[in-house]
Amino acid sequence: MRIVRRALEAFNTGDTSRAHEFTSPQYFNHESQADPVRSKIRGPEEFIDTVRVLRSAFADLHYEEQELIAGGDKVSMIVSVNGKYIGNFFGIPPTGNRISYQAVHIHRIGDDGEIVEHRAIRDDLSLMMQLGVAVPPSPQYEPLFRAWKGLKR
Repeated sequence: MRIVRRALEAFNTGDTSRAHEFTSPQYFNHESQADPVRSKIRGPEEFIDTVRVLRSAFADLHYEEQELIAGGDKVSMIVSVNGKYIGNFFGIPPTGNRISYQAVHIHRIGDDGEIVEHRAIRDDLSLMMQLGVAVPPSPQYEPLFRAWKGLKR
């Protein structure tokens, strides 16, 4: 579990100088596969590139651990993510908007104790709305949207 917290710390500080200590040379990030260039990167270099991309797009980027669950070779972390959108992200121009969403990061830990695989389940709809790409639901669907998201008025 400590190894996953070290990865989280790297995202929060931007210091990736020790990524090779917790990221396997075979590290595979499922989340970078949508980008044709980034999909070819593996190992600590991929982790470092992901931190660079996110921190250049979002100022004050902060991941806060909400819950950590471990079982077998998997460690999952529920996080809240906050920041300010200041840079290019997937071709979306910066808006200066603050962002806040939740995500679940699932890490597979190898026999050597390093992270070998990463997946994420994010609230991309809320993120895209905050970036100004997706529009909020119309007023008639607002109660349904809030119930779906588990939000209270």
